Amino acid sequence: KEVKEHNYVLQSGHGVTQLITKVLFDTIETIKENPGVIDKLVVILDSEELDIATRREQVYQKIDEKYCRNELDFDIEVLVVNHCFETWLLGRVDLYPKEPVDEGSFFYPYYSYYNVEKNDPEYMSVPKDIEDSIVAYHFHYLHEMLRYKKIRYCKSRPRNVGTIDYFNGILKRINDTVHMQSFREFYIFIQNEKREIKSQN
Repeated sequence: KEVKEHNYVLQSGHGVTQLITKVLFDTIETIKENPGVIDKLVVILDSEELDIATRREQVYQKIDEKYCRNELDFDIEVLVVNHCFETWLLGRVDLYPKEPVDEGSFFYPYYSYYNVEKNDPEYMSVPKDIEDSIVAYHFHYLHEMLRYKKIRYCKSRPRNVGTIDYFNGILKRINDTVHMQSFREFYIFIQNEKREIKSQN
C-alpha cells in the first residue's frame, strides 16, 4: 500500500516450496487488492535439480491452476537461476586459483573436479562419488573456493560477495564468454526495466 510510482518491493519466498505456493498466491492476492499499484510481478527462483524451462513452466502452471492470467491487470515474469544463487557466484572471473592447488588442500577435490573459470558453472554436475544435490555441491564448492582465497561466505551474511567488485567480476564473465545464460537473462531483464523507467520520466 505504500508503493508509489516507479517503486518496487522485494519479498523473500522462503525457499522454492513456499514460493510457488503460499507466498506466490499471497503476493498475487495483495496486488489484486490494490489495483493499478503494481504493474509487474517478477518471480525469481532457483531451478535446483530441474532444468530452467521445467521450473519456469511449473510456476506458470501453479498460477494458472488458481487464476486466469489474462484477467490479471499486471504482468508476471518468471526468471530462473540455473541452479542456485551460488552457481552465479561461482561465475566471477579471477576467483578460481591461477596457481596449482596442492593435493593435500581442502579445496583440491573441487579444484581438480571442475574448473569454474574455464567451464560454465551452470553446467557443473556432482561427482559420481559424492551424495549431494547440485545445489548443495555448488554451495560447498563456492564456500571452499572462497575459504581457499581467505574470503568468508555465509548464506545469511553474504556481504563479502555483495560488493560492486564481485558483481563486476560476474558481469565481465557474461560479457567475455557465452557462459552463465540464466544470469545473463536476469541482467538483461533488469537493464530493460531501468531503460523503460527512464523513458517514462
